Amino acid sequence: MAGFAPEVLALLKSMGLYAPMGIGEKFYVNGGADGITTGVDAVGRGSKDRPVLSIAYALANLVVTNRNDYVFCWNTNHQDEAASIVIPSLLNNVHIIGIAMPGCSHLELNVTGDYPAFMLNPGVLLGPTRSIEIAGFNISGGATHGCIELDGACDMVWIHHCTFGHAWGAGGQDGIRFNGVSPTASALIEDNWFYGFKLTRYGIYGISTFQGCIRRNNFVEVPTCAIALTGVPVDTMVVEGNLIACGADVLGNAIDLGLSTNGCLVARNEAAHGSAALMTAAPYQDQQAGDENHWMSNQAQDQFVLPNEVPS
Repeated sequence: MAGFAPEVLALLKSMGLYAPMGIGEKFYVNGGADGITTGVDAVGRGSKDRPVLSIAYALANLVVTNRNDYVFCWNTNHQDEAASIVIPSLLNNVHIIGIAMPGCSHLELNVTGDYPAFMLNPGVLLGPTRSIEIAGFNISGGATHGCIELDGACDMVWIHHCTFGHAWGAGGQDGIRFNGVSPTASALIEDNWFYGFKLTRYGIYGISTFQGCIRRNNFVEVPTCAIALTGVPVDTMVVEGNLIACGADVLGNAIDLGLSTNGCLVARNEAAHGSAALMTAAPYQDQQAGDENHWMSNQAQDQFVLPNEVPS
């Protein structure tokens, strides 16, 4: 790269202080039985004509941190993963993209047991995981897990244009679950779909401390709550512009902020339940007694309401 002598560039790379601009290497995965070219997890593979079998193998053996590598899952409708796809500590700047077959909206990413499809930074053993993109999948999950689970220190994660709870296999207990042992910063969750067709509890569940933005997502009849945040975001959490068809006419079924959640901006969300003119329970709940969250222009059945307020 212009501006750096080769020995200086080598030193910066060895110190983890240099990430090249633009697209890095591209690797291809095909693990579906209905695929055109089913992959094989082996050395020397990963090209478009010789794909590997699993996303997990590509992440563990092919991608290089900070190189801005892309992993494309393609030429199949149905990608099975025999265990969680682990994105470990210190793996940064990696993009995992599902490319659907013609006539399909998303590529099916199916788990075959009780585990999340994606596990980001499990245990936070070495340090943060940064700038991971996941897009274009219809994601399933285990009966007691989220489809995607973030264990903390997963900074600048971008999850978009995915579907949860509408998979051929198990739907997962939650769509996306933040259950980390350390804070996650600057997560962006946008333009996804969450269905109660197979999700059994929450659409997005924030147990641990995290900051970022949840915006422009669609939730359809998620049973317990569309967005439940029980962690402790610190002044930088935004929940904005989500459309929610409530799974039940009960308190907090659309958005529920827990007792210790503070510093959230909740704005321009819309919730409804059925075609009735009125709901009998408040779809938005704020359990924080200290007025620490900020609610603005949220609607229920086409009426502007405050948290804990039933449409009149």
